[in-house]
Parts: sequence; structure tokens; C-alpha cells
Amino acid sequence: MEELDLGHRPKEDQIHKESNSNMPKNSYENLSKKNKLIFLAGLFDGEGSFGIWGKGKGRTTFECCIEMCDKDNLDRFSDFFGGKVMKVKIRKSHWKQSWRWRLRGPRAFDCIDLLIEYMCQRRQEKYYNVVKRDQISS
Repeated sequence: MEELDLGHRPKEDQIHKESNSNMPKNSYENLSKKNKLIFLAGLFDGEGSFGIWGKGKGRTTFECCIEMCDKDNLDRFSDFFGGKVMKVKIRKSHWKQSWRWRLRGPRAFDCIDLLIEYMCQRRQEKYYNVVKRDQISS
């Protein structure tokens, strides 16, 4: 396969310097509340989970959570929705440190109610056909 000549190709360290030089230090902070919500929905859609889990004998609770190595993104969830960001025990020696954000109960429903319209169809179906149905029937 023939490689196309795209002209000058900067070295990787130049790419990072050039692309970051014109960006605000933290462009997330400059987003509107709605755009922050869309950003968080995209992260949650790709990395998060929600569902109804058992919590002892005959007790269940609705929970939403995300686990990832980027604590700063999880802090954004905590700032926007509340909940806790916790350090996760490193399970294997070659794995990076990860963090988990979690929200339970009515606040978890409130969170997903805001995010769900920006999530993929599979997540929306799970939420409306399984989770919300169980909440209504309880």
C-alpha cells in the first residue's frame, strides 16, 4: 500500500505544543450548563453504568457510576451532580490507578433523567424499559 505524502509532518511533541497553545487552560469551565451536561452524557454513555442492584436481604437501590483513570473528569460529575469520587484499589500491578464516581437512590435517578436524552438508543431503552418500569412498579 502506497503512503500518501501529506507534506510536512510535525513531530509528536510539536503537535501537542501547537494544539494546546491556542486552547484555553480548561475549556470545560467555559461551557454552558447545557453543554457541560452534553459532555458528561458522552463520557457516561461510553464509560458509565447504571442499574438496580441488591443491597442486602431483599433491598435494592438504583445506582449510577463510572470508573476511569481520569479523576478530573470524575470530579466534574461530582461537582455537577454530587456523589462521591473514590480511589479504587489497583487490581493488577501493571494497571494504572483508577477512580470511581458513584451516586445512589433518588439523586441517581435525577442524574440519569438529565443525561439520558443525550445518550445512545441502547442506553435509553435500558433506562425507560427496565429501570424506570421497575421504579414505577415498586
